[in-house]
Amino acid sequence: MALIEQIQKDMVALPLDKQKEVLDFILFLRQRQQSANAPLASDERGAQGIKKSLQKLAKMRLFADIDHPVDWQRNLRQDRCLPGRE
Repeated sequence: MALIEQIQKDMVALPLDKQKEVLDFILFLRQRQQSANAPLASDERGAQGIKKSLQKLAKMRLFADIDHPVDWQRNLRQDRCLPGRE
């Protein structure tokens, strides 16, 4: 028996909701295969990751309470003692 025939035989024996799960899984596998066949360059992956992270931060309004960004940045960059290095 060919593989496709075995799959069809087993698929028909399943309840309808399980047949839908099988179809979802097949679509998932196809999508994953397409993604693997067209990988992004590492620069593009990194840029997309940074872009997503910045978009999440913007939605969270994480820095909304900073009134003067330049002063805040200067304060962060001030020299300070490192732990264990007085």
